Amino acid sequence: MKRSTVKRTTVLLAAASAILLSSCIGIDADARIAADGSVELAIVYTVSSAVDELGKLGANAGYLPLPVGRNDLELAASRAGGELRSWSRDDGAESFTIRASLRFPSAAAFAAFLDPAGQNASYAEAGGRSTLTIRLSEGFDPADGDMLEFVRLAFADYAVNLKFTVPRTPTAADGLALSGRSAAFSMKAADLYASSSPVTISLSW
Repeated sequence: MKRSTVKRTTVLLAAASAILLSSCIGIDADARIAADGSVELAIVYTVSSAVDELGKLGANAGYLPLPVGRNDLELAASRAGGELRSWSRDDGAESFTIRASLRFPSAAAFAAFLDPAGQNASYAEAGGRSTLTIRLSEGFDPADGDMLEFVRLAFADYAVNLKFTVPRTPTAADGLALSGRSAAFSMKAADLYASSSPVTISLSW
């Protein structure tokens, strides 16, 4: 199978990477941004064992850009100025699940954790308004039929669920469902990773 053009997705959510920015996994992430700008992040991401093995091959390392080990995740957090507060791994027959909680001193540090390059995740402040933007998928090349079929079959049971809680009522949201001070995104992982067009979410408050 040739190397795919599946792009980095942010979760997350972690996780989504640096963590969250593209990979073939299921993610649940809950980010709470306090009035002082600090961010508490709780993430759970499930990785198919098949994808984990695929990612261990040098030429295919791009399939699994998420930090799986505790030390790797801790390093990714510290490089952004944050800290890893807890981490655990549960192994199943066909997949394994990572649970972690992290803290960042600011939303800018949180965005840097999601994408150190600043291309797929960014935070900006202007005119008293704060805006967090995350590109979850850059779009899949429909010409890569073999990988497209693999993604749809391998990740049919996975989903990407992201929730953001901000210190005041949001003023604008793109790609997110609002409820009070919270905004949520939910999509089947296969649909997200196989999307032919970029998938981006943005929240302002």
